[in-house]
Amino acid sequence: MNRRIILILLLLLLAVPASAAEGSIPGDADGDDVLTFSEYTAAALSYLDAAYMGGAGEIDRDDILDAAWVYARWDGKPLLVTDSSGRDLTLYRPLRRVVTFSGEALETLRSVGFDMEKVVAVDKYTHEKSTFFPECQDKPNVGSIWSPDMERVVSLRPDAVFLYASISTSACDDIQRRLEASCPGIRVFRFDCFKPATYPEEIRKIAAIVDEPWQGEEFASFYESTMDRIREGTADIPVDERVRVYFEYWTDYKTVAAGSGYNEKIEIAGGLNPFAGESGEYPIIDPEAVIVADPQVIVKLAGQGLAVGGYARRDTEALAEIRSALLERPGWSRISAVKDGRVYVIHSDILGGAQHFIGTAYLAKWFYPDRFADLDPHAIHQRYLSEFQGIDFDLASMGSFVYPE
Repeated sequence: MNRRIILILLLLLLAVPASAAEGSIPGDADGDDVLTFSEYTAAALSYLDAAYMGGAGEIDRDDILDAAWVYARWDGKPLLVTDSSGRDLTLYRPLRRVVTFSGEALETLRSVGFDMEKVVAVDKYTHEKSTFFPECQDKPNVGSIWSPDMERVVSLRPDAVFLYASISTSACDDIQRRLEASCPGIRVFRFDCFKPATYPEEIRKIAAIVDEPWQGEEFASFYESTMDRIREGTADIPVDERVRVYFEYWTDYKTVAAGSGYNEKIEIAGGLNPFAGESGEYPIIDPEAVIVADPQVIVKLAGQGLAVGGYARRDTEALAEIRSALLERPGWSRISAVKDGRVYVIHSDILGGAQHFIGTAYLAKWFYPDRFADLDPHAIHQRYLSEFQGIDFDLASMGSFVYPE
């Protein structure tokens, strides 16, 4: 069989890639971690002989599919990746059975074009998001990082599991230890996918892992174009001229301080948080302190659980009620933000997690409407859903994310 025929065979095999958690490239006869053309040819012929001619070849269908993938996509070599925990991991085969304990990682996988059929199980919180992750509703639920169903995870024989890198580290470390003890060869990837400082690099790394570099670069560029536009638009504002912002978490008078992700997004959008110096990331503030601080903009976070708005339902009235309750607080009529009508409600779906760039665009627009007259957070959001998430979700008639709209 000549080289041309072998290459045609390779391309046919690539149509259905598969993988497994193994420590060597299938078909690598001399074990030097390089699959040469002659080694791949020998493996392909051995498979064909065993499959169709009654031969005694040892390489099976999954092996030859993986060998074809590695030879064509990875230049015949293992794929080396460093995750956000700083761990180096080596892939000898493409991923085909993935479990995610992180909705942010799953969302990023979908953004870079990963085949969602290869996701074999998701965490409980992703399972609850039937509107945003409709394709995951029939997949097994493996619990949460705090209460994982390890028996179910192991029974699914995943070749890769995605966990967080820098939050709930004890719980994630425990899951990783148990997985690596129960499933030799499994790859445990640790990514956050919610931090502005590290998200572009994580997008590109995850895209490399699933061999979608072009889609990954397209999404990373889309993300960076939004965040860079915001950073550049606020870079020249002196600290003493920045808009004073009171940001309130889900609980009344619970705000954010330095070190919290929400404070980082306020600062990127050019806001000045008068409570950034408080102890702890989410301090409780005396009601009088808010009045004394006299913020020029007030932003209230909504969406705890699935009770109000977001992707779960069209619920503008509920967001409006949250805003009205703020306006009626004792003494708040004296606050500049209230007097000027600059009180806003934003849903956590677009300010936390992988979609934080959308919410940050809204913050910038609210803080500096003149500077960001041409910034359209609604259009950014719709493009993200249609082009990168690939879901049929029309923001004109579905969901509630900010108020006033």
